[in-house]
Amino acid sequence: MDSSRPIGVFDSGIGGLTVVRALMERLPLESIVYFGDTARVPYGIKSVTTIEHFTGQIVDYLLGQRVKMLIVACNTMAAVAADVVKARAGEIPVLDVIEAGALAAVAGSSVRGVGVIGTPTTINSNAYARRMHRLDPALRVYSQACPLFVPLVEEGWLDHPVTRLTAQEYLKPVLAEEVDSLVLGCTHYPLLKPLLKEVAGERVRLVDSATTTAELAAARLHELGIASDGQRAADYRYVVTDVPLRFQTIGERFLGRSLGRVERVEW
Repeated sequence: MDSSRPIGVFDSGIGGLTVVRALMERLPLESIVYFGDTARVPYGIKSVTTIEHFTGQIVDYLLGQRVKMLIVACNTMAAVAADVVKARAGEIPVLDVIEAGALAAVAGSSVRGVGVIGTPTTINSNAYARRMHRLDPALRVYSQACPLFVPLVEEGWLDHPVTRLTAQEYLKPVLAEEVDSLVLGCTHYPLLKPLLKEVAGERVRLVDSATTTAELAAARLHELGIASDGQRAADYRYVVTDVPLRFQTIGERFLGRSLGRVERVEW
């Protein structure tokens, strides 16, 4: 496989840009095509069949862009449609944020107690707990849905008193248990890391799904011998199905840099 081909990253909206940001920092030589299905977000309220159908469409599009790796940056897609992605990808390697987060959480927990926070759909799917229990059946997992975090992040209230109070309420039952790791099971949550670290305290390690995915991608590319050799400059493309007025502003907050041109596709 041509190592200069891009990595394909996709999400139901803009949250996956935190994964792109982590990839840019960890793998500056790699080109990336990001796909956000902004016309049909949110996925969390849709049926499994619909999510699988939408996911299949996105995977087919990215395969058409000749990507060398697929990264599922949406926890909802990873929870309910991972098999669809792998079936369509064929020999193209597939990673997802749940796999990366679960591996990092299990490897780093000394007390064998892990907390997971995420959207209601992700938490109700029990996907993180299932993945972690495959790695360590004796691990204790405490999950907590945090439905208000996504709108607070998109509003830009990253260090607002309302967000702080909300975090304290959500984390209270998890922190009451003996946990030493907290998995941020939504791609919006890395933007809340400073606040969550303050609320959780020094004894709890935050497992960031974006940075753990970037680390896993780096290891897998090296293992497969398809890491970019840097002979061509890294190229970044952003493809969406709709361009809401706030996409540019919120997207640049997630990415930490200018988005540049955003392409729009219609199914």
